[in-house]
Amino acid sequence: MDEDRRIDFEATAFLHGMKVWQVEQLVQRRRRQTALAAYLLFGAAWALFFYWLCEIAITPWESWRIAPVLEFAPFCVFLFLAAFQSALQNYQLRTRRLATAWEYLTTSERFWPS
Repeated sequence: MDEDRRIDFEATAFLHGMKVWQVEQLVQRRRRQTALAAYLLFGAAWALFFYWLCEIAITPWESWRIAPVLEFAPFCVFLFLAAFQSALQNYQLRTRRLATAWEYLTTSERFWPS
């Protein structure tokens, strides 16, 4: 990486014994993978969140019955965080620099993975 956290493709290709175009192809393939992962994880997170809301709505509020429902919440949070991580990686590959999560959230560029 350079001083401004930009990815140096020439140095990366040299270190791995590859050509620059091969590294760029790998980056494009990884972009597609991270975009797909972000959308799938985001969709799964919302599906589980709505399932969790339905379970809360139909479960009687007794301590021994509500505990398993509340224990399910971290799985929803995990899926949302995994989706965000994939989207952040996609953003880093798109901009070709090691951006922070805050830079990604406050960017004026396209937010959704592509």
